[in-house]
Amino acid sequence: MFSTIPTTRSSANGVPRIMVKDSSQYSPVDAVDDDEEKLFADAESFRAEPHSKLHSILRVWPLLSHGALICTSLLFFALWMGTPSPYLHEDIPIYSPASGAVDSTIVRFNGTLDFPSIYRGPPSPELDAVWARAARDVLPTQMSLEELIKAGETDSPSKVKYPAKIGGGFMVSMEAPHQLHCLNLLRKASWPDYYKHTDVSFQDQPQVIRMHLDHCIEMMRQNTMCNADVKMITWDWVEGHHDPYPNFNTRHQCRDYEKILDWAVEHAVHIDKSEVTRSKDTIDMPLPFNPKDHGL
Repeated sequence: MFSTIPTTRSSANGVPRIMVKDSSQYSPVDAVDDDEEKLFADAESFRAEPHSKLHSILRVWPLLSHGALICTSLLFFALWMGTPSPYLHEDIPIYSPASGAVDSTIVRFNGTLDFPSIYRGPPSPELDAVWARAARDVLPTQMSLEELIKAGETDSPSKVKYPAKIGGGFMVSMEAPHQLHCLNLLRKASWPDYYKHTDVSFQDQPQVIRMHLDHCIEMMRQNTMCNADVKMITWDWVEGHHDPYPNFNTRHQCRDYEKILDWAVEHAVHIDKSEVTRSKDTIDMPLPFNPKDHGL
């Protein structure tokens, strides 16, 4: 997951100002009576003044050098912090109203070939219900204009809006349920004899079914590569196998999907489909694909 990168602020180091007092003074002429001793003292003071200035410069020089070193170090540090680095792994924050529902936990995957997950097995109404709960049954929620802009989106005339009687706002839905819908569609495609009679997704024209499946494959590819997992898989010697065998039972930092589902249920917008209609200001966006390219 681009977290943001922290910056360092430093107050300027003050360089002490050396105030050199001018020792030369004018004295009345009649004070010259004081003679050679005073003149000698003044002469000694005059001869010592260049030495005093040199001493002051030498005393200040380490402070100046130290200050310059600090400034240079801060400059290089600032440049380093602003340079992309393979060692910086902070997530880039993208706003979502559901971010507060994200709770991480450590999970060990079970990659055993015959692991009896509740999400696998021959088709059945019970299996379909498990998948539907995680994907299809998740209803849309709503976002305000401020939240929409905060998420990096724009208010276009084609955006679907809820009626004012339920608070208005924009119709939005989470990515995760759609990704699971796509995975479920691929699962169903592996059991064509069953789902061609029970699922409307497989009762459309062959070109549409193919396009739908390819869309889901592409979405899963983008998501997998976007969230590229760099956890390491170990290999073992397994009896009966000549070659090394991968151990997919690896530990991962996962988001608690049940907690995310709870948030989705709590914030779901319950409204009849017939009440979500175009407004007088709506301008339809063009169809995102050309039907002729797919023989439709």
